[in-house]
Amino acid sequence: MNQRVGQQDESCIKKKIIKSTWNTKEDNLLKKGIQICGINWIAIAQYLPNRNPNQCAQRWKRLQGNRSRTNQFWSPEEDVMLLQLISQFGKQWSKIAKIFQNRSGKQCRNRFVNTLDPKLKQHSFTQEEDQLIYEYYLEFGPKWSQISKFIEGRSDNQIKNRFYNHIRTEYLQIQNPYYTKQTHQKPKESLIEVREEHLRQYRSLKKLEKMEDQNDHQTKEEDLFMYTNEENCSDLDLEMYSNIGFQNMRYKKNL
Repeated sequence: MNQRVGQQDESCIKKKIIKSTWNTKEDNLLKKGIQICGINWIAIAQYLPNRNPNQCAQRWKRLQGNRSRTNQFWSPEEDVMLLQLISQFGKQWSKIAKIFQNRSGKQCRNRFVNTLDPKLKQHSFTQEEDQLIYEYYLEFGPKWSQISKFIEGRSDNQIKNRFYNHIRTEYLQIQNPYYTKQTHQKPKESLIEVREEHLRQYRSLKKLEKMEDQNDHQTKEEDLFMYTNEENCSDLDLEMYSNIGFQNMRYKKNL
């Protein structure tokens, strides 16, 4: 199957992006954008003509200073403890979280599923895996947990990151919105439209392949039928010839 079904027209036009130091006016515009839009960097970037969403996000982190996020990183001791608790209680995340106290059940689950699970593959994605992600994304949409069930050794987080870092650009022909200036159409809407178009073409292609397989199967059955008939006719001719020969021998003997 062709890995890239169709081509998507670019929905965003790159503008010249300034890489110089931020000034006070830009910082104020950034703060204003956050007050209005919340932490929606694509929307915030509309307030800063020469900055893309990624630049806005990085600048905001700098303005926040060195504020540490609570429980942002897991320590080696926590990892060991988590694995021990899983071996003791299984994947009862709520129960495990109560023992940790400073970790939620979701954090414990995500840490194991996305990092500590010994079944996880750590090497680069293969072309076959990329193709599977693409096809299952067309079928299920961004349901990464569902997709991960069909790709052995890959977590939902690995699959999600692979999709946004590679599949979206290479297979769906959509640029990363965090590194471009949007001129129209929201990224989510654009992604939905592209997925629907690829899904239509993908289903049409699969339908065509199925018809070709059916035709091939029918042709093979017809060939087999013809071959069987020819064999039967040959056997019948041989039997008739043998009978005639036998009768001739009896006739000569009687003479």
